[in-house]
Amino acid sequence: MLASYVVDSGSPDSLRLGQLDAPTPGPGQVLVRVQAASLDRVDTYIRRGTHGMAVAGPAILGRDVAGTVVGTGPGVTGLAPGDAVVGLTTGTHAELAVVPATHCFPRPAALDAVHAAAVPTAGRTAYDAVVNLAGVRPGDRVLVVAAAGAVGTFAVQYAHHLGARVVGTSAPAKADAVRALGALDVVDHYRPDVVESLRAALPGGEADVIVESVGGTLWSDVLKVLAPGGRLVTCGVTADSHAHLHLGRLMVKGWTLRGIGRPGPEAVARQLREALTLSAVAAVPAVAATYPLERAAAAHDRMEASDFVGRIVLAIG
Repeated sequence: MLASYVVDSGSPDSLRLGQLDAPTPGPGQVLVRVQAASLDRVDTYIRRGTHGMAVAGPAILGRDVAGTVVGTGPGVTGLAPGDAVVGLTTGTHAELAVVPATHCFPRPAALDAVHAAAVPTAGRTAYDAVVNLAGVRPGDRVLVVAAAGAVGTFAVQYAHHLGARVVGTSAPAKADAVRALGALDVVDHYRPDVVESLRAALPGGEADVIVESVGGTLWSDVLKVLAPGGRLVTCGVTADSHAHLHLGRLMVKGWTLRGIGRPGPEAVARQLREALTLSAVAAVPAVAATYPLERAAAAHDRMEASDFVGRIVLAIG
């Protein structure tokens, strides 16, 4: 099968395109002919060998997949060859991928393969942050940091669907796209007066919930607008993994600070199923661009440029 893979860490040019042995589904697994697979920032970390993610090649990147079942391993029920599916696994930047049956679901009719492939990692993360950990309720004032990112675009739409009043942060060039997802207002998080701008944008000048995927760079600023009793969920450290927190403020304000965590397989399966269901009725997966598998290196270049909204997807089949 044709695959995009890495052998040694390096730049996007280190990606190789070639024939590798096709995988075989084992017990409880499904073999999927890949139609589309999204690109995640973690893929760039693995390729570069950063963030503690050293490459042991040949390593096929990719976790999200949409395609058609072509075979099943022993013990698989409810899925059969020909079924259109979406799932979460590893090694999806290839013509074929093996997916655990527990993490493989029928593709919602409302989503084509490209948009379905944008959901699993980012949509599941946003669902867990907004619905499970933050417990967003109607009327909540929700601040989504990096609202134009893969997780942020889902978080804005999910919170808006739940009846929250949503404000996002993004670069100015992406602001209109974030508003189109349901945000009341969008603040440039590069502004030197970002705290004052957030207070002006948020109803009442405060947020009941903050969902952020940037890390320590903005923590000290966004905490200044978190209301007493507010909830903050962090689901990424793309900028900085360290932050300063005054414990006295935490005690007095009564905040709840949550990390997205690493849920077990059963929880991931449940969250993915629920995110797919919600995305089919309440969110349009934001796909910035599609690239053929042969241009995976160009897709990595675009990912690292960060000049887009939502997801980049490899269209394979």
